[in-house]
Amino acid sequence: MSAQQILLALAGNPALPPEHVDRLIATGDAAVLTELADGQPLTPAQIETLVATGHRDVLLALIKSEHLMIQQIPPDDPWLLLAAVHRDDAPADLLRSLASCPDVAVRHALGDQTLERRDIAEALAGDPVCAVAAHAARLWELPEKLAFRLADRTEACVRIALAANGNAPARLLADLIDHGGSPPMNPCPHQPDGPAARQEVQRVAAGNPTTPLDAVEPFTVAPNQPMALALATRPDLTDETYDRLVSLEDHQVTIRVAINWAAPPDLLRRLYDTDAGHWRGAVLANPRTPLDLLVRHSREGGSPSTDFHPALDELGVLAADADPRVRLVAAASHRLPDDVRAALIDDADFDVSSRAVRSSAVSAEQIRAAAARHGPAMFPALAGLRRCPPDVLLAIATHPQAPAEAVTTVSWNEASPPAALEACLRHPANAVCVAGNPATPPDVLLELAAHPDPEVVLEVARNPAIPPMACRRLVESADQTRTPGI
Repeated sequence: MSAQQILLALAGNPALPPEHVDRLIATGDAAVLTELADGQPLTPAQIETLVATGHRDVLLALIKSEHLMIQQIPPDDPWLLLAAVHRDDAPADLLRSLASCPDVAVRHALGDQTLERRDIAEALAGDPVCAVAAHAARLWELPEKLAFRLADRTEACVRIALAANGNAPARLLADLIDHGGSPPMNPCPHQPDGPAARQEVQRVAAGNPTTPLDAVEPFTVAPNQPMALALATRPDLTDETYDRLVSLEDHQVTIRVAINWAAPPDLLRRLYDTDAGHWRGAVLANPRTPLDLLVRHSREGGSPSTDFHPALDELGVLAADADPRVRLVAAASHRLPDDVRAALIDDADFDVSSRAVRSSAVSAEQIRAAAARHGPAMFPALAGLRRCPPDVLLAIATHPQAPAEAVTTVSWNEASPPAALEACLRHPANAVCVAGNPATPPDVLLELAAHPDPEVVLEVARNPAIPPMACRRLVESADQTRTPGI
């Protein structure tokens, strides 16, 4: 672990005491200075010192963090001005000047920020360079008027970007997939092959769920591999189309169909057994896999996930089944009614109870009851729960038979009380987790700041709860060990 890594962690720590900022500035390390400029509160004198270093990354960080006023940014440096484009105090003409900058690289960089900025997208939609205008077509909330303004451009790269936008008007997407859009599409420097560009527009539009199904259906009859990949993600195809895609026997296509929540249940059942279970993992990852498959998998010793399975009534029936492997399928759901979950937490079968208690909706009382009923065997399931009460976390950390994995989980759980965290340190491997836990007491962090393991020291330096004395110790230690100028 280098001295620079420790200093970088401290420079980005919101708990860094103001008196240590000057000492970090004095290191002259550009990366450390950039971190300070980006996140620390700075005095005017400190800002002036950072500016005087001449490091460009430091200047950019000062601008983005609003330490430098707009008036202090050199007006002839578009790259520095670009760093201020998201600031509330940015002047109205800043965007216009950047959008008309003669340096196309600047306009490209501005375009990279169009996903959320309608004003930037509108400023770049008419750019003479089509690749810059294509940024505007990627705007997340693309208004219809802007979409059709962009569609009037004939360059292929703009059309492809429009075809991928899920907020583009459906009739525009239908026009794109049908014949490349209107007016007729032309090749461009970024898509010079006309036929290939048209195929790419069609492929991208086919995978866009906003493209109307009736416009997509002609491409489902005999799709090539790229088109099949795009189609396999759609949620609105016919059962016959999903079957046809799987019959292509292309690995990537089949995987996408198997995890597609719209895939027909009978197809998923078939894939579950196809090729000696080769596709089984993908089928089980599908959030709407038929429950009978999940029950079968559980009876065979698996642990299927029903995290947010929509069949709540059927899950309620499974929760009352006589077979604990069936009840286990229901216990894995996070959407069960409270009374059904409570019954599963109290289930006589340990696996069922352990699975059910992991829900984010579990109460402190239910956690205490599960810990009392099952003892150390239940600790791994409880130790990481957000609502695990402090007394249970302390019991896990101090119990002589607590599994090591449970104690480690307590060491990073921010709900852990100080006594539990100190108890976790009886296992040396837990020092890294305790050092990074904001709930760790200041006196413990001060001790860990002198730990022989550099990974532990680094976690202390990152910890937002680091006490001033620990900061001082780490700064002084780094000063003694770092190479001058590094």
